[in-house]
Amino acid sequence: MTERRSLTRLTADEVLAGLSEALEAEEQAVANYHAHAQASDEAPIREALETLRDVEREHALRLALRITALGGRPASPAPKAQPAGDTLADWLAQDLQGEQWAIVEYARLVAGTVDDDETAELMAELLWDEIRHARWLKSTLRACEGKVSSRE
Repeated sequence: MTERRSLTRLTADEVLAGLSEALEAEEQAVANYHAHAQASDEAPIREALETLRDVEREHALRLALRITALGGRPASPAPKAQPAGDTLADWLAQDLQGEQWAIVEYARLVAGTVDDDETAELMAELLWDEIRHARWLKSTLRACEGKVSSRE
């Protein structure tokens, strides 16, 4: 027998807090993708990481605008790339962790934002992008790990 669950309805303050946390994560992703792209010796991967960086930058802008529209004040820390290890696989794994966090958090915001269709739709759009990013990172990470294990 399936247990009934109660409706999850985030308050306006919880939505704003979630959007602010998402903005911070997007800005961190921009810094990380930029650093990882610059450090990559492989042109196709560098170009893909630059594209991801640009998409995350657009996400940050959209989140900041939505926070402002809801009466909040977007914080604008200037994050620095976080150290991720010494190899491309290390960097991709770190980037994938960020995307996984975004997928879970954005899904929570989509599900729990009951009283604000515009915010729920924004988060659904961003969620879909993050799922695509994670899919690319997973396949690229597997390919990088395969290269390393085939050399051993």
